[in-house]
Amino acid sequence: MAFYSRGRRPLAEEEKSTDAAKARTRAMELLAGQELSSGQLYERLNRRYTQQTSAAVVAEMVQREYINDARYAETRAHALLAAKKSRRAAAQNLRQKGLAAGEIQQALDAVYTPDVSGEDPELEAAAALVEGHYRKKLEAGRRDLVIAALQRRGFSYSVIKEAIRRVEEGE
Repeated sequence: MAFYSRGRRPLAEEEKSTDAAKARTRAMELLAGQELSSGQLYERLNRRYTQQTSAAVVAEMVQREYINDARYAETRAHALLAAKKSRRAAAQNLRQKGLAAGEIQQALDAVYTPDVSGEDPELEAAAALVEGHYRKKLEAGRRDLVIAALQRRGFSYSVIKEAIRRVEEGE
């Protein structure tokens, strides 16, 4: 019994199609379901179509602005912040999505930069985690476990220390 995703075996390079029209249709189907980065779309198309066909279709989607990596990066960064991810964890996630370093940096600067009132979104996320998930450990005197858990999530020590201070003081 083979354990391939969705019951399909990977296609050999000579079995892949060069039909650009079919690749374009497949790209539109994929983009209708969810927003993808250009790297993600290329990888998915590359499963069934040749590298040249996949690259041409991705370039066409970018030209028509069906794909915009900068927009995708910022949208994804907002979702990661809402999921209480650290800036470091968000950067890693965006790199895994195949985005360029410049786009990642721009998106993170736009989302994780403190607002005009001076509130740091990353600090707010860490404080929310301490308040919700780790409050009982903190009350039990296991501050070390809280610090270790937040460090594994990618938060810097200064952010962790401030988040714990806020929760302990009841801000």
